[in-house]
Amino acid sequence: MTVAHPALAAEALRGAALLASRLADPDVVEAAVAESEQSSRYPFGWGGPSLFAGHAGSALVFQNAHRAQPERAEHWRALAHQQLVLAAQTSFDVPLDNPGLAAGTAGLAFAFADSATEEPRYGATLAKLNAQLAEQVTGTVTWRAEDGVKDNDYDAVQGASGTLGYLSLFGTDLAPDVQSAVDVLVNDLIWLCAPQERRWFIPPRHYPIEDYNEPYPHGYVNLGLAHGIPGPLAALSFAWRAGHRHEGLIETVRHLTDYLVGVPCEDEWGRNWPGGIPLTEDGAENRGRLGRARTAWCYGAPGIACALLNASIALQDNEVREIAVDAFEAVLRRFTAAGRMDGATLCHGAAGLLAIAAAFDRQTDSAEIRDGIAALTEHVLSHCDEHLLLGVQDYEEAGVLLDNPGLLTGSAGVALALWSAAGAGDARWERALLIG
Repeated sequence: MTVAHPALAAEALRGAALLASRLADPDVVEAAVAESEQSSRYPFGWGGPSLFAGHAGSALVFQNAHRAQPERAEHWRALAHQQLVLAAQTSFDVPLDNPGLAAGTAGLAFAFADSATEEPRYGATLAKLNAQLAEQVTGTVTWRAEDGVKDNDYDAVQGASGTLGYLSLFGTDLAPDVQSAVDVLVNDLIWLCAPQERRWFIPPRHYPIEDYNEPYPHGYVNLGLAHGIPGPLAALSFAWRAGHRHEGLIETVRHLTDYLVGVPCEDEWGRNWPGGIPLTEDGAENRGRLGRARTAWCYGAPGIACALLNASIALQDNEVREIAVDAFEAVLRRFTAAGRMDGATLCHGAAGLLAIAAAFDRQTDSAEIRDGIAALTEHVLSHCDEHLLLGVQDYEEAGVLLDNPGLLTGSAGVALALWSAAGAGDARWERALLIG
């Protein structure tokens, strides 16, 4: 059990069960989405086969519910099957035309792979999805560009890092076409992160929103786990740990590790990192303008610390491991000083910190992190309320709280994090965030 206090662990299990039960009612989910669509500035596009915002993610929740509640295993297993069928059916209406994790083939395959670990009947569908994924990866026009890339070409959410993280779950016992896809992904990320080349910078023409132009007028290096270079670090570390041996792979893990260790900005609580490093007009890094990132999975020290932890295991480097632990302990001190996070969800809320803390707890013996799990669990539970449609809401911005059923920014992810904190269910789901 990850949470040291049995009473708090039991409360976490009850909270997760509440959220799962609301997700199990299609009328409640429909009403929640309809209500949120009226107030959201950034619609999350619920439905379809998406892992992060659709039926594949719900299947992942219900499959974990069946592990966490063995007395109701058949009930949850049936719901997981229902959601997998819906996800597969809706993929005909919303074609999986990319290999990505969030809303592509890797995401749907991830959900089937999770269920297939215990139910062989999904094996044939999983094999077909993995073959489709391999074809998309090997048949895609390369995104390699010497003059900058788009973050979603290589990132953890929809790019090469997330896809490689998923495929690394299978070790090296792969069909030839799937192994070829792993080769492509590994080699592309090695190319991206080659020392001295700085190929990973994002030029202004590839900014997802115009707001980036003010802090980064000449381009930048993205340092968030969700969309930046910690994603390749985590993915390549997982690939190495899974047994893949490519020329330059472990050297790239070392290079990325040294790079990230070398760019933190200290604050009163300890080691921290900015969200990005701006470039000067001539393309050099301007480290004199480093600001603090948010404290979250997507951007900031929590995600980077977890990427470094996984790198330390691949490198068998205790010094890097200590740096990762020190950085996450600083996260917890920062969280305690702040008193409260506005959001409870995985992407940019307290559930993301809780999931990372649980991953650290399984790999380290930090008493500060163990105590932090209890505090984070209490904090996440403080956002849960049985009077809310889905039991918890996503904080979009000041004054805008959304009833979101999704995994990345909704109640599904909060339920999964609570199970991880309580040591229930299964931690495999964490690979969807490149943290476990």
